[in-house]
This record gives sequence, structure tokens and C-alpha cells, in this order.
Amino acid sequence: MKIILSAHFDLAKPVKFIHLDNHNLNGLVDNFAGVFVAYQAARKTNTEVYLTNFEEKDLGGAASVAKKLKAEDVLIIVVDTCTDAKNKKAYIGNAYYVDTQKMKKKFAKDILFKDGYYEPTEDETAEYGWESKIPCFFFGVPIQGKYHATDNQVSLKTLDQAAQVLSEVIDWITENQVVHRH
Repeated sequence: MKIILSAHFDLAKPVKFIHLDNHNLNGLVDNFAGVFVAYQAARKTNTEVYLTNFEEKDLGGAASVAKKLKAEDVLIIVVDTCTDAKNKKAYIGNAYYVDTQKMKKKFAKDILFKDGYYEPTEDETAEYGWESKIPCFFFGVPIQGKYHATDNQVSLKTLDQAAQVLSEVIDWITENQVVHRH
């Protein structure tokens, strides 16, 4: 089974720039925090990444990616931001055709797991899992503040920790069966 990371790069609001310094990503951090974490994890694990557009509009990028893939061959991990990780390094939810109970046993210390579908129509997992029947789950990078705030901030330490945990999840999944077919 091939693992693919999917992160979207579209902007929810028009901004002239996002600032990255030695300590933080500043400004409209939702969606780029997910892009940066997906990139780091992909480099560490040799995992393929699709950077998609139009998540904020109609999930068009995810729909295009889904058309290229065969559901029986892949597991997609959607990497994006979240505001409800409750002091954990990451968040996992919106799991379609994936047994997260096994992951919970291994990663509960670092990851908040949420059962069910918190955004059943608004997140890329809806396109991959619900519409295209591709096994997938959401991996959330914790940010402070509100989604789409133009004056938000996430520390590079938070991004690095989320990327490390995501890399560990990817490595663990390659050794453990978590996908169940529909």
C-alpha cells in the first residue's frame, strides 16, 4: 500500500505575505502550516505529496488527485491545521476506512484522536473518503487562534514536532495494517 500526503495551499483570504522568521510562521498560517509539515514528513519518509488548490472553495484539487488514484492501492493522509489538539503535538480525525484504534494505542501520548466526522463536507477527507472511497484520515497541525485569522502565529517548534509525529505515524503504518476495505 502506498501512502500519500495531501496538503492544500490555497488562501482563505487575500493577503500580501506570510512571514517566516527564526521562531514562527506568522500571518495566515492556515493552510501553510500543513504544507510545511507535509513537506518535512515527506522528506523524512520518502512519501509522495500532492499540494492541492481549491479546498476553500469546492475541493477541486482533491477531486483531481482522487481521479488519478486507485482506492485499493493507497492511503491518503490529509495534512492541515487544527485548533483543538488539546496540548497534543497533532490531531487525527475524519478517518475513512482506517482503523484508528490501533494507532491510538501507539500514539495517544502525542496525538489527540477524534472519532466521527467533524467536517463531513468541508475537508479534503470528504472528497477522498466519502466521495471517492479512498482510505484516508485528517492529520491536524495545532495552531493557536482562529482559522483564517490573518494575524495568527505557529511556532517552528510546533511545526517540527508535528512533522516528527507524522513521520512516525507513516513509518508505523507501513509496518501495521490499519486500512479496512469497504
